[in-house]
Amino acid sequence: MNPFYSNHTCNVKTLLPAILLFSLCASLSSQPAQPAAPGAQLNQIPAGTISLSRDLVFDQIRSRGAGGGTWMMAAMELVPNANPIPQARNKEFLEDVELTLSLAYDRGAGADGKPQFDFYSSRVRIAIIKARERLPLHFFIPGYIVERDRLPREPKYWAVEISIGGIPQEASANTVSREYKTPQMLKFLPSFLGKVAQEGRPNEGLLMPEYLAPRGIAGQVRSLDTTIPFIREEGVTP
Repeated sequence: MNPFYSNHTCNVKTLLPAILLFSLCASLSSQPAQPAAPGAQLNQIPAGTISLSRDLVFDQIRSRGAGGGTWMMAAMELVPNANPIPQARNKEFLEDVELTLSLAYDRGAGADGKPQFDFYSSRVRIAIIKARERLPLHFFIPGYIVERDRLPREPKYWAVEISIGGIPQEASANTVSREYKTPQMLKFLPSFLGKVAQEGRPNEGLLMPEYLAPRGIAGQVRSLDTTIPFIREEGVTP
């Protein structure tokens, strides 16, 4: 059972500990985003405009230098389709693509018996990508952080948020961990993301996009694409 939803505002029956019950449960729209008419303003990018070729893959990379320890890597492959924004210069290109990865690691029960989680998030911006050209992306957590906090190989929960030209893409089962893939649970995704925003601040910057990770770590990844036109920013969310 997923801990990141509440029966206080969402009228959902749950037996979860009260510490994980909070009221950030605004539901996603039950209707899928529809393509905008020519000249109309698009308020939401339809789900699947940029999709993942598969669920995230989590792996470990051993440091060969002073960076130390065994780093965690989260890998994904983006599959972009045609640009749905009516004002797009060319439907074959998607501009100002922003992606945020959020992770929740299960730390087990605390001294009070309540579930404990470590939250991480990282954001990247890409100047432009082309429809139907797949794009590999990688994120890393330093090995000594993994060792210090005894993080498991994979997080309990994860989610990928995408926007194009500043317009958010509709969430779907394709961009979340298995606990959120049903329509019923997908409604509570904002609760999880709110929890990450609130409690992940101590870990800001620790989940690194590939262009901020040490060369000795990212360079070990065979699928690394060094030609991606990132708009260089720190790997933290606003």
